[in-house]
Amino acid sequence: MDNRYFLITLLFVLIPGALFAQDDKYKLEFAPDLWYNSVDGIRVGARVLGDMEGTFQDGPHRLDAGMWLGTNFPDQPVSYYVSFTEPVPALSEFGEEFNVQLISSIRTGFNHHGVAINKRFQKGFDELRHQEIRVSVLQEKATENAYRLNAFQKTDWKTLAGIDFRTSGFTSLGALKTHLSFQQNVNPASENFSSGSAEVKHLTELGKGFGLNLRAFGALVSSDAPLEYNYSMANRAPISWLNNGVTRASGTIPDLFFENGLVQIAGGFNLRGYSKASFTNSGGNKDYTISYLGTLDKGFSLNTELIFPNYLNTLLKRSIVGDFIHLKSYLFQDIGRISGIRIEDDISLGFEQTVADAGIGLQFSINIPDWLGKDRGLALRYEIPLWLSNPVNGEESFKFRNLIGIGAVISL
Repeated sequence: MDNRYFLITLLFVLIPGALFAQDDKYKLEFAPDLWYNSVDGIRVGARVLGDMEGTFQDGPHRLDAGMWLGTNFPDQPVSYYVSFTEPVPALSEFGEEFNVQLISSIRTGFNHHGVAINKRFQKGFDELRHQEIRVSVLQEKATENAYRLNAFQKTDWKTLAGIDFRTSGFTSLGALKTHLSFQQNVNPASENFSSGSAEVKHLTELGKGFGLNLRAFGALVSSDAPLEYNYSMANRAPISWLNNGVTRASGTIPDLFFENGLVQIAGGFNLRGYSKASFTNSGGNKDYTISYLGTLDKGFSLNTELIFPNYLNTLLKRSIVGDFIHLKSYLFQDIGRISGIRIEDDISLGFEQTVADAGIGLQFSINIPDWLGKDRGLALRYEIPLWLSNPVNGEESFKFRNLIGIGAVISL
């Protein structure tokens, strides 16, 4: 473990948190936590939330942290995550907080440290209509590729200057959310590269259990960006897999499920019917049994879901679990114009094409607060992409295919 950053964490977060804890009005809540991956084995640890009593994670000195021990005792058996958020009263009003956030983590072979400034804009008491802007500087380094389903290309330190802008509101037809994001690496040791993306989601209720959900996504990644910042046809960029415990490390979901195209991670261009086209056996490569067929550095996609009622969800709504368990049935269609690099017979070829898919799906979602009161939402999808415009390996366009999706494609 890099002791320098562990010490920084102690000095800037844990020690101030301990000092605040001496105040009778400061509250620390602990909860056990377990995860599994193929390198650490079972990760045993605990999480802690700290805040001033009665502020419900909406006041000063907000702490969110965790520490784990890998029972396989790898080279770095201890991992941690810490976030400490401090509002600035002089620049904050009701519903319009300005805060500074310190972040530090060393886990699953990836070091991540930085500082972010966050500002929220909201008129009145309507929390569903607001804008948020975030400016950050992050230091990142991949230290152990054994945790990765696909090895990260760059293992030098990267210094990422980023800006995010989000909006939440409504149109005359329904709920609307947008997200704009841009990152620039400014560390010459890992080459200069940038990436940007834009996402718009709109949900419309048509009545009697029917609905129409739309998602538009576009991305542009510079040609010298590491592969982990590029996209595949079906899944979000590999670097963002680190944001979720289910996808953070190899083995939590069996690697074979990805190799067979059975699992798709929501996000990116989300051309879900092409999940199998994102991975392939690498033949004689004994170090990594799975590799990308190619990467996408720019494109635009549109995801559409037509919701229709189902009897099981009606029963759930009538039961005591109806407030936090849902079963959504829908028809889906994805279309995208994408360009990048594909690999054929170990030769890299540039390409640009329009692809599409369509089928039927069922999404199970659950949102139950954990021991610390934080929402722990999970969405699992079973989808049947019956039609592909450009099937791979000589398959027919119309064919029975199925996949398990992790995360909701279109949700607010």
